[in-house]
Order: sequence, then structure tokens, then C-alpha cells
Amino acid sequence: MLSIRVLVALACCTLPLAAQHEAGADGRSKHPAMGDAKAIAAGQKLYATSCTGCHGATAEGGRGPNLRQRGMWHPLDDDALFGTIKRGVPGADMPGLNLPDEQVWQIAAFVRSLTAPAIDTHVPGDTAAGESVFWGKAKCGSCHAVRGKGGTFGPDLGNVASMKAAEDIRAAIVDPTGDGFGRYRGVTVKLKSGRSLKGLARNHNNYSIQVQQPDGNLELLHMGDVEVLVFSKTSLMPGDFRERLTKEELDNLVAYLSRQSVRTAVK
Repeated sequence: MLSIRVLVALACCTLPLAAQHEAGADGRSKHPAMGDAKAIAAGQKLYATSCTGCHGATAEGGRGPNLRQRGMWHPLDDDALFGTIKRGVPGADMPGLNLPDEQVWQIAAFVRSLTAPAIDTHVPGDTAAGESVFWGKAKCGSCHAVRGKGGTFGPDLGNVASMKAAEDIRAAIVDPTGDGFGRYRGVTVKLKSGRSLKGLARNHNNYSIQVQQPDGNLELLHMGDVEVLVFSKTSLMPGDFRERLTKEELDNLVAYLSRQSVRTAVK
């Protein structure tokens, strides 16, 4: 991990660059490439040829740190992030990149987009077409709600764009089991009475468990009445959307969900 000394050094060495940009809403320097869809796309291609050897093909980490976790680099403003990529990290196993500044900014824009809330980034795709996919072909609304409409079996997605990056939204669609699916864990229960039921496990402890049915109703079961309790090893959400949807439909669906927020985008 980077030490405080290294972070301070990085911030100091990039101060001259800060004057090139206006401050953002949070008071930190803001470069035009940040949040720009074309810059992010170009940066992703440059990342693939310059950074994957250490940080992984999907920025999941390896020899270098995981860039999808905010960790140590997220506190850096745009100029400091640029300086880290351009010059490398003193005292660490990260060399600088011998690339034009414009391309370094594009890589920085891509790296920033990995954790920036989707509502604050420009996500390619047709949001109107994505809305049709959500409520139509993909049938997302049978389990998920948006602005009071839809099901309650899965998480409410009305504010997902403020909580997740666009690529995390995409990953949750194509690999719903990949993030551990948290509190949305399926369960099959067989009671000593012979009755069986399936649903979502809620509020499970040594004494009781609540099982949520697809219609949203909760049923409280006492563990003393349970004969068999089996938790699902995979998410209840279908994992075949990459096959069921075309690339364009998936892009449009991500674009639609990337606009679902209780706040407006930060300019």
C-alpha cells in the first residue's frame, strides 16, 4: 500500500498541473477527460495494452493493486491521479508511462470511471431502449422496482446509479453471483410437518428465519420447526443475460440503469 509520505509526495509533484483545470463541486481539480465517454473508451484500450500486466484485465488487481476498490488511489484528485500514472510511484514497483499527456489523461479517465457513480459518468447506450429491455425482454421488473414500479423480490434499483459504477452494474447483470449476492440469498426450507418452501432468506439467526416469497410476503419460521435448511450457492437472479441479450441490448440496459438515481448528475 502507498504510504502517507508517498501520497503527499505525489500530491506535491502534481500541484503545477492543478492550475490547468477548474475546481469541481467538491473543490478538487476537474479535468475535461473525466467522465467523458470517448476519453474513457480510449483509456480502456490504452489500459489494455499498458496496465493489464500488473492490474489485471478487468482492473481486479494482481501484481499491482485492485483499481476497482477505492482504497488508496481514490482520494487523489485528477491531477494527482494523472501524475501517478505518468511518473509512476516513487519507492514502489510502478513505472511511469512514456505516453503523450492526452493518452495518460484518457487512462486516468478510465481508471476514475471504475469507481465513479454511474450517474456522474457518461455511459454509452440508448436509455429509452434500455428501459424497454428492462420491462420487456429481460423481465427485470418482475423482481426489481424502479420508482415504485416493479417487484420486491430483488433489490430496488431506483437509486442504483448513485451507489454503483456503470461497470459494476454491468457485472451484476451478467454475473449476479460474482459479488456474493449479499442479503439476497435463496433458501429452501423443509419443515418437520412435511411442508417445503423456497424464497429469500431474511433475518436468519439460531432461533428463527424469515423467508420472503416471490410475491413479497414474509413468513417467520422457528428453527425448532425446521428439518432441513439449504442456502443457495448461486444468486436467484438468472445468470444467462449475456446469452439472452445482444450486446446492444445489454449496453442499453446498463445505460438505463445508469440514469436511475434520486439525485441529478454532478456536472
